[in-house]
Amino acid sequence: MAVRAVLFDLGNTLWHIPEPPPRDNIRGETVRRILGLLRSWGIEPLEEHRYLGRDIRLAIGEANRTAYAGDCISPDFLALVAEVDTVKRLGISQEQVDQLWNAWNLGGSFFGRRLFDDAIDTLAELRDRGYRLACVTNRAFGGRAFVEEVEAHGLAGFFEVMSVSCDLGYMKPHPKIFEHALDALAVAPQDAVMVGDLLRADVAGAQALGMTAVWFRHEKIEEEADGVQPDFVIDELVELLHLPCLAPNGA
Repeated sequence: MAVRAVLFDLGNTLWHIPEPPPRDNIRGETVRRILGLLRSWGIEPLEEHRYLGRDIRLAIGEANRTAYAGDCISPDFLALVAEVDTVKRLGISQEQVDQLWNAWNLGGSFFGRRLFDDAIDTLAELRDRGYRLACVTNRAFGGRAFVEEVEAHGLAGFFEVMSVSCDLGYMKPHPKIFEHALDALAVAPQDAVMVGDLLRADVAGAQALGMTAVWFRHEKIEEEADGVQPDFVIDELVELLHLPCLAPNGA
């Protein structure tokens, strides 16, 4: 094996939320944004509209669980929001559905998301060693908003390609999301390493294609994943630099 590329998950791999805000704060901000949006449309909110954010969250959670346990086809999140709108009888347009979806997304900065301390240095060293880098991530939000979040954390310059589940229509461990990154890099699976925190999505998904898989365990409670065995286990990102498959100059 001659490793040419390293693919990274994002959540709990390169960035994390060490101290989430209290649930009441999350709910309060969500309600404030959504009710403010309704008023901007000339809709005077009713009491039931205070629960729009909760209903969107529940719909997304259920759809994600069903997809992950089944065919790993990414849910159509805007369609889910439109269904919630139908239940609430707002009668809004598709453009307004988009606005409601974006209002519901509080964004990583609100939650206090930050990079792991050694993320930038590790990525920079891997790049300096000549490895091509990509991110492969399961997310409900993609597009320009996602790119802006990646840029805000100083990560965009490292990745030659970003494969995002909601944009591609496939969730890890579906092979197509990995193949999207590999094809864009023109790298064969056996010449790539995948790094992520989930045994089924990141490790088993990568191994099924013939990639080397590194489980970023850090302080996460071990996940039940039917005996999945990572090729390597790390507890800090910097440990990647000492793995034999990622030695300088392929040594």
